[in-house]
Amino acid sequence: MDSFETALAAATDPVTRDSDLLGAIGLVVDNAGKFLYHHAAGQQSLSPATPALNPNSTITLGSAGKFITHIAALQCVERDKPKNLDGKWLTSLDEPLGELLPELASLEVIEPSDAALGFTLRPAAQSITLRHLLTHTSGLGGGDEPLVELWRASPAGIAHAAAAPNPIAKLFAHPLLFDPGAGFCYGGSIYFTGMLVARLTSQPLAEYVQANIFEPLGMSLSTLAPQTHPDPQLLGTLLPMVRRTPSGLVPVEGPTRDATVSVCDLGVLLSDLLGPASKILTPASADLLFSPQLAAAALSDLRGTKERENYAAPAGVGAGSDLTPQVNWTMAGLLVEGRDALPVSKMPPGTVTWNGMPNVVWAMNRERGVGMLFATQLVPVDDEKTVGIMMEFFKGAWATYGTPLQKYQG
Repeated sequence: MDSFETALAAATDPVTRDSDLLGAIGLVVDNAGKFLYHHAAGQQSLSPATPALNPNSTITLGSAGKFITHIAALQCVERDKPKNLDGKWLTSLDEPLGELLPELASLEVIEPSDAALGFTLRPAAQSITLRHLLTHTSGLGGGDEPLVELWRASPAGIAHAAAAPNPIAKLFAHPLLFDPGAGFCYGGSIYFTGMLVARLTSQPLAEYVQANIFEPLGMSLSTLAPQTHPDPQLLGTLLPMVRRTPSGLVPVEGPTRDATVSVCDLGVLLSDLLGPASKILTPASADLLFSPQLAAAALSDLRGTKERENYAAPAGVGAGSDLTPQVNWTMAGLLVEGRDALPVSKMPPGTVTWNGMPNVVWAMNRERGVGMLFATQLVPVDDEKTVGIMMEFFKGAWATYGTPLQKYQG
């Protein structure tokens, strides 16, 4: 790990950090709960008198925390009786969600057209299911696609915005980009997944996750609602989010509202999911986090150039690489397939990984029995300097700790 530690030390040096990083942390855990590697460098804040970075700092995950909501949804399917006030429940990943999520019940598919509006709408070939939401195959985009923008400006889009029952529906219950199951688009599915969990359990998503994921694992410095967490250490050790400017690093203003966890807590979660008997998921549900879910058109979309920028840098694919034989998607994140490790990060086949906006990247490999985390809090995502240091971490970590599983057993 010498190359990573040297690069990180240089990037976080208080004298020269104005053009690099405030602080970053690398962590490696095994499937038995052991911390194999834990290294931090940098400062805890931008204050001149700040202490050195706490190795167990809390961090905002951004999209790197989406798999936590996915775990909550899978737990809901595992339950055998209704827990909500209406007596409604979900017993399968493949049940239509129209009754529980009426916001999605009548969404049509949008297609380009030579007509005056520039688009046409048609009924979807099938209903959206939880499987679609968890694999980004629902047809929901991010809401900023050109066709969707045309629809927003149309009479139908304007009427929808005025009548939408909630902010999520207003922003993301727009026409589908393709029939559910017939493509892949990393878009707004996560918001409806969280809404579904809340409706099934009759409690806010943050409360459900606290009671059913964080507390069973002893993740005491983790929350989806950081502003209301009772332990002052959670915000007191938060590595602040920053961005680079010509005059140096400056804070990114705004309250912390996203999934916030301590570095060690996230290590505990990764270790639990890697282990033979998760405390929070059945074996069948845990398998879904590690097994490929896409085929046909959806897989072609994932491997195509339109989604490449979303994952090429943090996964360590390398600029201009041919991704066709190398990646798939699970219900947690990007899956490395094929026979070879990715060329830059050296993530081996079987690795599941994903990233978040402040350049947070986690990775898990069941066959190797290890989970990894690189965490900083610098935006924008895929910052070139940060990715370079991140790749040094993953290359060193796989070479040092990613050898055959039996090395770390016992």
